[in-house]
Amino acid sequence: MRPAPRRLRAVLLDWDGTIVDSAEASFRCYVRLFDSYRIPFDRERFQRTYSPDWYRTYEALGLPRECWAEADARWLGFYAGEENVILGGAREALKRLDEAGIRLGLVTSGTRSRVARELEGLKMGGLFRVVVSAEDVERRKPDPEPLRRGLEFLGMPAAEAAYVGDSPEDVEMARAAGVFVVGVPGPFPNRDALQAARPDMTCESLVAAVAALLAQPGTSQG
Repeated sequence: MRPAPRRLRAVLLDWDGTIVDSAEASFRCYVRLFDSYRIPFDRERFQRTYSPDWYRTYEALGLPRECWAEADARWLGFYAGEENVILGGAREALKRLDEAGIRLGLVTSGTRSRVARELEGLKMGGLFRVVVSAEDVERRKPDPEPLRRGLEFLGMPAAEAAYVGDSPEDVEMARAAGVFVVGVPGPFPNRDALQAARPDMTCESLVAAVAALLAQPGTSQG
């Protein structure tokens, strides 16, 4: 496992499942989506096929590739009617990092329009100096491209950054980018897979992850 940064100046984070609780909303939208294609979808299939790269879910459930663009539009339409719920203490934890002089970035597999709408609705957009979304890269998580793009925008070396996420894809991406990774088990059905991916540090919540990062001797204080 990678040791904690000797000087921590930036923290980049996942969105869904790490900052916002979108698991139940995602499940409901998948039920409606796959029902529209007459593909059965239930809790067991959600558990078995979930990935932050939803094309992996499409493929696992046998949705024809030529339907994927249409399915994206349908899912986003369904999701637009869902309410965003921020995980307990997440807002205050992010403010603690910001007040400590840590540069914050968001690296998500979500679409730019959806994430931007949610950030605005939750009044959180001003916290992040960079937002890397699905359309901003050619290769999604677990490829390191999204995280490297965020670091490049922040002007930060990998050795002075940490990434916080809830999925094994987050761990794989951060490891490939050379970034210290904190795993936070979230509401999506991938907790066992996250543990199996062996993050550099595992914390029970984003609040606990922020406290642990701020306790590191090399954490920037402005």
